[in-house]
Amino acid sequence: MTRTCTRDARPGAAFALLLAACLASWPFAATAQAPATPAAPFTLEDLFADDTVIDASISPSGKLLVAAVRRKADDALILVDLATGQKKLVTRINKDAFGNQIDVRMGFVVWKTEDRLLFQLRSDMNEGGSIHELSRGSVLKLGNRLFAVDRDGKNLAALLGSQYHEALVGAFDTSDIASLLWKDPKHILVRVGGWDGRSLFKVDVNTGEGKVVEKQSEKIIDWWLGVDGNAVVRVEYSIGTYRFYRKLDDGKWKKYFSMRRGELDELEDMRLIGPSNDPGKFYVLARPPDRDRIGLYLYELANEKFGEPLIENPRFDLDSARVADDGSKVLYHCYTEHVRHCESSDSRMNVHLTGLRKFFDESANVYIRDASNDGNAMLLYVDGPSEPPAFYYYLIDQKKVEFIGPAKEALSNKALPASQVVTYKTRDGQEQTGYLTYPPGAKGQKNLPLVLMPHGGPQVRDSLEFHPWVQYLAARGYAVFQPNFRGSGGFGMAYELSGHREWGRKMQDDLGDGVKALVDQGIVDPARVCIVGASYGGYAALAGAAFTPDAYKCAVSLAGVADLEAFVRYKKRKYGTDSDVVQHYFKKLGDPDKDQALLRAASPQFHVDAIKIPVLLIHGTEDDNVPISQSEDMQKAMEKAGKKTPLLRLEDEGHGGFGDGSSKVMLSTIGDFLWQHLGKGFKTDTPPVKYTLAKK
Repeated sequence: MTRTCTRDARPGAAFALLLAACLASWPFAATAQAPATPAAPFTLEDLFADDTVIDASISPSGKLLVAAVRRKADDALILVDLATGQKKLVTRINKDAFGNQIDVRMGFVVWKTEDRLLFQLRSDMNEGGSIHELSRGSVLKLGNRLFAVDRDGKNLAALLGSQYHEALVGAFDTSDIASLLWKDPKHILVRVGGWDGRSLFKVDVNTGEGKVVEKQSEKIIDWWLGVDGNAVVRVEYSIGTYRFYRKLDDGKWKKYFSMRRGELDELEDMRLIGPSNDPGKFYVLARPPDRDRIGLYLYELANEKFGEPLIENPRFDLDSARVADDGSKVLYHCYTEHVRHCESSDSRMNVHLTGLRKFFDESANVYIRDASNDGNAMLLYVDGPSEPPAFYYYLIDQKKVEFIGPAKEALSNKALPASQVVTYKTRDGQEQTGYLTYPPGAKGQKNLPLVLMPHGGPQVRDSLEFHPWVQYLAARGYAVFQPNFRGSGGFGMAYELSGHREWGRKMQDDLGDGVKALVDQGIVDPARVCIVGASYGGYAALAGAAFTPDAYKCAVSLAGVADLEAFVRYKKRKYGTDSDVVQHYFKKLGDPDKDQALLRAASPQFHVDAIKIPVLLIHGTEDDNVPISQSEDMQKAMEKAGKKTPLLRLEDEGHGGFGDGSSKVMLSTIGDFLWQHLGKGFKTDTPPVKYTLAKK
C-alpha cells in the first residue's frame, strides 16, 4: 500500500492543497507548505479550536469529493476532481449571515446524486449571548437546517424551508436525514421533531417541498425503514424504556420488544444497522438473552426472533457494521480491541481493511465515513492518541491513501504524546488491560506523576483514541492511565455483570492493581498519583479518596455519585419502581429499601472522615442523570468534617457534552488543581492558563 503522505511530511500530497487553499483567500491560489517542527504540546485553545475540515463526502461514481471547510469568517463547500486535483468553490456562507448575534456554520455534507449535494447549516447563539435579546424572526433562524445545491453551485434550495405544516411548528432541526432513498433521485426522508412530537417527511431535493409519510406523535423517536423507504418498525420512548412496534399486514402496529435506556452511556442491547432485501428482516447489532456478546443478527419481524448470529467475535462486542444499500449483504463489521478493527467476509475487502489498519501502525482508529457505489473510493476519518483527527481518502485499485486535511488545523505540528497497552493481573487473578499515555517526550522515563482516569458508564470502555482530556493532561506533563476494570462494556455480558454490586469494592481494587503494576515497573511515582473521573469515574475518584486514602495524592469528581442510596431513590422517583431502569439499578447497585447497609458501605459520602486528600467537585447545574445534589451533599459532608472542598458549578450544563467554554473552564480548573496538589508535570515549569466562567 503506497503512502503518498507521510506523518513527517504533511501535507505532502497534491490533494492536501485543499486545506492550504481553504486557509488562504479565495480563489484557490495557495500552495502546500512543509509543516514546521513540532514546538509545543497542545493547549486548551488548540483542543477546542474551530474545525478546519468539517466534513467530506465521496460522489457515487467515486470521481469527485466535496469537503465542507471553515475559515474564521465563513464556511464553504469545495469540489475536488480526484483524477485531476482541480478544485472549485460550490457555495459559501458567512458566519454572520443571520446577524451578528447568531453564528452560522456548516455541518455535514453528503451526495444525493452525482450532480446534487445536501449540506447542513447549524445556527447557534454566539457565546455569551441571550435568546431573550433576539427578535422572533431571529429565534426562528436558530437550529439545524438542510439545504440542497447542484455541484456547480446552482439551484440552492432550503429543504422544508418555505412551507407551513403543523408538524414543523417548533421544529429546530429539519436536517435529520432518515434515508437518502438511493432508488429515488428526487427525494429523501427526514425526521422532524416539532412541539407535538416527531414525524417523518418525504422531501423533494429540488424544490424543498415535503409531505408527511408518518404522522407526528409525542412518544415516537424513530422508524426502521425498508430498502424502499417504507416504515416497517416504529420506536417509542417513555418512562426510561424503548419500545419497538412492527407494522402488521392490516396496517396496525404490534409491540414486540422493549429495552432499557442506557442512562449512563451503556451499550444498547439492540441497535439497527439496516434493512435486508427481505422486507421482513433487518440487520441488527444485538445481545439476545442467551448470548454473552453483542453480535450481528438478521432479525425476523414476523417470528420476532433473532436466530443465530451472522457474525460474533469470540472476545469483543461488535460495535458497528455496514450493509449494502440494497440490503443484499453485509459489507463489513467492526469491533474494538485496542483500536477499531473492521473485517469483511469478502477476502479482497478484508485485505484492504487490514492494510489500512497497518498503514496507521495499528495505533489509530480508521473509520470509513463514505464510499463510492462500487466501493473503490473511500473517505476515511482517522484518530488515535498520537494521531490528531484527520480526513483521508483511499483508492482501492491503486492502494493509495491521500491526506485531505486535519479536522482542526490548530492540532497540526504539535508535540504528540505516546501511548501503550498495559496488561496486568488483579489481586484475584483476572487479566485486565488499560492504556498508558505518556507526556510528549516522556516515553521511557521513570517515576512520572500519574493521573488515573477511570471511565464513566461503567458499562462502556476505554480504547486508544484521541481523547481531549487525556491530551490536555499529557500536555501538562502527567502520564494518564485508563484501565478497563471489571464491569466495563465491550467484552461481553459476563464481564459487565462481574461489576454488579462491586462499586467501591472489586471494581475499585482493579484500579489500584493497575496503578500498582505501573509502580512496580518503575514508570509511576507512587507518591504522585491523582484519581480523576466523570460520571462513574467521578464516583470512583471519590471512592478512591474514601476507601484507599493512602493510595492517592488528590481526587477530582465530575458529576460523580457520592451517595448510592440517594442516587437509586432519585431514579425510583424519576422512573417508578417497576421501570426497567430502576430494576436494573436494583441489580447493579442494590434496592435502598432492602440493601441500605450495602449501599451506604459503598457510598463515599458516608466515609468522609477517612478522606485525607484534597478533593475537587465539578457538576453541571442541569444534570438530570446524576443530579448536582450528589456533589452539593458531598461538599456539605466534607466541610462539616472540617475539610474545605471546592465545587465548580457548570451553569446550564447537563451530564456531558459540555460547550467549549465550559470544557475549557473545567479542564483548566483540573489542571490548576493538579498543579497545586500533584506538582508540576514532566518538563512543565509553568502553571496552566486558568479559564473562568463568563458572567450571565
